[in-house]
Amino acid sequence: MDAYPELLDKEDSLLLLVDVQQTMLANCVAPDRVRQNASILIDIARILTIPIILTEQNPRKLGTFLPELTAKSPNPVVFSKNQFGCFENGAIRQAIAATGRKTIILAGIEAHICIFQTGIGGIQLGYRVHVAADAVSASSQMNLDIGLGRLRRAGAAISSMEMAIFELLKKADTEEFRNVLPHIKKIAR
Repeated sequence: MDAYPELLDKEDSLLLLVDVQQTMLANCVAPDRVRQNASILIDIARILTIPIILTEQNPRKLGTFLPELTAKSPNPVVFSKNQFGCFENGAIRQAIAATGRKTIILAGIEAHICIFQTGIGGIQLGYRVHVAADAVSASSQMNLDIGLGRLRRAGAAISSMEMAIFELLKKADTEEFRNVLPHIKKIAR
């Protein structure tokens, strides 16, 4: 059962994209889906003026956050980390808190490591964690399933990008909806 049955609210949400790096993507299930959907999440967040936080795991060894995604982010700040859970990094934890938002839309890699530990850390600190499962991957389907399953049991909301986007929009007769619609049609399934 979802610990957070409420709908997403764009005024209370932030997008946390974790470790979308080429070296990591190359070893994941459905890397093209994750790349495409992470790009769309950034577009949606920009349109809806949702803060975006990007992280990269040990960039000296694993490379940087995908440059094409960083370039799409308004005023991008990419936080480098060696911790698996983002909340174990003081700078990331402070950046998230500074937004004043209490709902984290979480995506990236890997589901059973950094996504899982970040989601658990957020839940323990009182954040609502909403995982856009079609923008998450792992080194194997089994690890992807296990990571998302444990997050669900811990109280994270696990859904799809399309579900999250329509919750954020709330209705169709707006300029935001018209601006978001072309991006929804590009979601990799």
